Amino acid sequence: MSDKSINGYTVHVAQTDALGSAWIVRVYRNRFPFRKSVSSDWFLDGAQAKLFADQITAELGNGKGFENLRDRKPGWTLHRSAR
Repeated sequence: MSDKSINGYTVHVAQTDALGSAWIVRVYRNRFPFRKSVSSDWFLDGAQAKLFADQITAELGNGKGFENLRDRKPGWTLHRSAR
């Protein structure tokens, strides 16, 4: 559906009819000529999927996104609240 490329990564947001109403946000690391999957997150709401994709894109733009994706706890946010 939509792809955003930044700093050697591609963030892909899609909704596939074959999977029902699920939205999928996938992050790939681009290394010529290959593309390696780094993250795959599933959502039931398109707004949440787009918000998460925008958050990942901003993190990857800062150069810190890969470490945050790799080290994050389960859940759809990259950073947990301090509570």
